[in-house]
Amino acid sequence: MKPPFERGIYLLPNLMTTLALFAGFYAVIAGMNGDFVAGAIAIFVAMVFDGLDGRIARMTNSSSAFGAEYDSLADMVSFGLAPALLLYQWILSDFGKLGWLIAFVFTAGAALRLARFNTQVGVADKRYFQGLPSPAAAAVLAGLVWMVEINQIDTGLEASFALFVTLATGLLMVSNIRYSSFKEFNLKDKVPFISLLLIVLIVVVVTLKPSVVLFTAAFLYAISGVVMTLFRLKQTQDQRKKAKAPVNSSEPSDNSNS
Repeated sequence: MKPPFERGIYLLPNLMTTLALFAGFYAVIAGMNGDFVAGAIAIFVAMVFDGLDGRIARMTNSSSAFGAEYDSLADMVSFGLAPALLLYQWILSDFGKLGWLIAFVFTAGAALRLARFNTQVGVADKRYFQGLPSPAAAAVLAGLVWMVEINQIDTGLEASFALFVTLATGLLMVSNIRYSSFKEFNLKDKVPFISLLLIVLIVVVVTLKPSVVLFTAAFLYAISGVVMTLFRLKQTQDQRKKAKAPVNSSEPSDNSNS
């Protein structure tokens, strides 16, 4: 039996989703106009609103199928299309056809990542994401643009590094590598007083060099899944070697002369 048609929508969470969508759209426009710093910042703003819509929906008990679908479509624009176009306008266009093909790999990776996530809701382990989340992948690209532009970095390697990072993050989104979702942290529970001090320190560090800190954090998160996967594979191989290793017999030898 089909669920009844919902004639209305919840305003507050869908408003947050709309603001995230607007920020992603603005990132595209800013990139087209050559304002790459504004475009990169807009993607981070979209991440803030994207995080708020789901949390508000859960807190106000206003989750809906419409909101979930709308959020997924907005994510595709803000974290799939906008970062790819921003990178292409910024530096990937220097590679010609290869540049826009790599940008398309990122966009396609984000679309496949979101589609897979939607089909696994309710059955996947909530402690982990399968594949790099699209907002984190977008943060890597946007952070790179912001960091290079605002600090006027010019080593001659920026274009090649951007090409590699765009391709790598696009592939990581559709990989089976697990990433921590941090959903086990419950903000409603009481925490030690020092936790508030740590949050203040984090805000201060981000304020000092936001572009560098945000790119570094996103980049480390992106490679954390790869590192942990390699570590688990090594542990599995070591366990198999131990299981196959012959057991030394401690029984005395029966070769003594009678």
